[in-house]
Amino acid sequence: MGRHSLIELEAVLAIVRCGSFRAAALELGMSTTAISNAVGKLERELAVRLFNRTTRSVSLTYAGRIFVVQIKPALEDIQKAMDTARSQQETPSGTLRINAFATAAREIMAPLVLSYLQRYPQVHIDIVTEGRLVDIVAAGFDLAVRSASLDLSVPERRHSSSIPGFREASLFSPVRRPKSKSC
Repeated sequence: MGRHSLIELEAVLAIVRCGSFRAAALELGMSTTAISNAVGKLERELAVRLFNRTTRSVSLTYAGRIFVVQIKPALEDIQKAMDTARSQQETPSGTLRINAFATAAREIMAPLVLSYLQRYPQVHIDIVTEGRLVDIVAAGFDLAVRSASLDLSVPERRHSSSIPGFREASLFSPVRRPKSKSC
């Protein structure tokens, strides 16, 4: 068995998805000749035609349909694995949503956030100050900073951390429960 690149397999799926070699080539950013050569190479290696081709149409052969049914989930799994690996990058990125009372945002969070953003420029931080308690899980916050005298009714985890200039700070993050699937 020969070695195949993912592009050959992706080319087959793109042709099926797009309905033509030309449209598949545009989708993948390749030339029509390159797509045709990739499919031809794969067909030679498999010793079977995957597509019926005419000047006006392209359709899968029986062997091509079976092949696509088998490779499509595998390629989707590979793409998911690659996305998962990318999401585990060492440098933090994305959006961090913080809910805090105004004084904490101004006096405690501002210097910390500025320092953090200088260290991790790929992170975007949204700090929301409200004069009321909110359900941080329902509102989509990652972190909340509250006064110690507030009674929090939302289930949480409490973490103590030292912040320069303060003896101890309590940080609350929501307990993330798996979402129930309704089918």
